[in-house]
Amino acid sequence: MIAARREDLRVGVAVLSEVIAAQRDLYRSLLGVASREQEAIVAGDVERLTALVEQQEELQDHLRALETERMTALVAIEMATGIAAETATLSAIASHLPGEVADDLNRAGRGLRAEALALEEAHAVNAQLLRNSRSLVDRWIHYLRAVLAGSLYTPTGDAASGAGGRALDKSA
Repeated sequence: MIAARREDLRVGVAVLSEVIAAQRDLYRSLLGVASREQEAIVAGDVERLTALVEQQEELQDHLRALETERMTALVAIEMATGIAAETATLSAIASHLPGEVADDLNRAGRGLRAEALALEEAHAVNAQLLRNSRSLVDRWIHYLRAVLAGSLYTPTGDAASGAGGRALDKSA
């Protein structure tokens, strides 16, 4: 019985370590995509940005598949240690492992966490760039409407008459 639990723990930790390494690699790939997205946003290259979003979705599909493997490993670890799979932490799992194995698992977790934080920061920058781009486009549309339709106000501050150029549709 004890030997079976040790084997469950050994196999579970081995699979979990592989999953963490694969997740870290996928996060690095996603970080590269996020960097190229920033370039595409700044360049206003919508076609490239669309292709990058599709690439990002494929990588996220791989992450979802790894999540299934991670949960399978955590169930094996739960059987060996009693640590609930849903609430297990790497430090709690490491407390049941020999020193070097525990250190390796904790180091892998820190590496994954660092990649995840870097990716989160890159996504925050991209979101801000997209908001700024939208704001700039909205300002240009407002400006072009004013130029094509004539001044919105007279020199005395009154609303201008309806005469003027043609209006722009904001959706165009």
